[in-house]
Amino acid sequence: MARGRSSDIRRELRKVIPQSVVNELARQTGAVKRQRQVRMFDLVWVLVLGFGGGRKRSLAGLRRRYEQVTGQTIEESSFYKRFSPGMVRLLKMLLSRAFEECLGVGRSLKGPLAAFKDVILTDSTVIRLHDLLEKQFPACRTNHTKAAMKAHAIMSVRGVGEQSIKVTAERAHDGPVFQVGPWVRGHLLMFDLGYFHYQLFACIGRNGGYFLTRLKSNADPMIVAVHRAHRGRAISLVGERLRDVIPRMQRQVLDVEVEVSFPRRRYGGRVHRDTQRLRVVGLLNRETGQYHLYVTNVPVEKLAAEDIGTSYSLRWQVELLFKELKSHYRLEDMPSSKKVVVEALLYAAFLTLVVSRRLLALVRRRLAAMADRIPEQRWAAVFASVTNELLGAAVRPLRDVHILLRELARFLLHEAVDPNAGRHGLLVSVEQRTHRLHPMAAAT
Repeated sequence: MARGRSSDIRRELRKVIPQSVVNELARQTGAVKRQRQVRMFDLVWVLVLGFGGGRKRSLAGLRRRYEQVTGQTIEESSFYKRFSPGMVRLLKMLLSRAFEECLGVGRSLKGPLAAFKDVILTDSTVIRLHDLLEKQFPACRTNHTKAAMKAHAIMSVRGVGEQSIKVTAERAHDGPVFQVGPWVRGHLLMFDLGYFHYQLFACIGRNGGYFLTRLKSNADPMIVAVHRAHRGRAISLVGERLRDVIPRMQRQVLDVEVEVSFPRRRYGGRVHRDTQRLRVVGLLNRETGQYHLYVTNVPVEKLAAEDIGTSYSLRWQVELLFKELKSHYRLEDMPSSKKVVVEALLYAAFLTLVVSRRLLALVRRRLAAMADRIPEQRWAAVFASVTNELLGAAVRPLRDVHILLRELARFLLHEAVDPNAGRHGLLVSVEQRTHRLHPMAAAT
């Protein structure tokens, strides 16, 4: 790039989607049986970066973009036949491979998050589909949407941990889709109330992991210990139900240990119950006079009560990821009534995200002194504005794109930096304890 080599852009693009890997996986997955007029490597890149230039993503627009970037003229039928179950498998495998590369900050976490190997965020987003897909992807609110899919994302903040995408119908509940195992050891998992389940909390703890989420409004556990003493005429909490003491409290911070009882899975026709101890932290909102209540298994020495709310606000990062996908990478544009097409376009949109973050990491390395002034939201808009140029840089011969690569490097380095020096991204704000909890994040 301008402070390195401009060819680094092309190198990073082809690291995410290498031509040799695409050709090999295309044969393995049945995406191609023999090389015909449509070249699979070029087609993959068109799906990932060829959506720019129009108000809506369409199959006809993608076909025209393929013709422009390759110089080929192809029949519509020849192009559309490439959308097959094999193509979906190919894109899914490319995405899994890409997730193994760095998608986050890469470095160790700081501030209140320094005690954890990584922070894992999970959530889902709904994408409306053509009504003819209602059997494969039934929607919840059929009075206005008959068909909708749900994309469940597991996101590593550092970019070096567990990351995946699962696709279900909208009617599928979030909880059962999220599976934990030994990989959670030393990690902090954050999720909203859609994943609130005591069995999940117990499983995370058994595997050596930690979690942080909001406490359900109908949860009323028994207080068994208090983690901080209060001077003066503080009310006694041990032995009381949480909801009984909340209205009588005036303290700014509540930090207690509670005991909950929950059913285990059914074995031999019988349901056994179990108990576990958890930590509940309440932070008083002075404007409303209400407590924001959180439940976690993180011990006091790893995360102070005052840092609980700020740390939980990092969960908003996965919401911003979905917003980026929908606002800039056309995740919601599903111009087909065929299941294979919408699945292919969904995986392509997530590959766009990986490519974007890969180039973001490159730009941050080149502008090391100003890396914290390149927030993901600003970068997404900059990246989306040059996807057509990046597509040409990825698939055309290197001898034909030298000037283009230099212009791209100059543009990206100039436009990526936020001119407001005091404005930081969400992660940096959380690490520096300067972020105020977003009202929407506080409500979920």
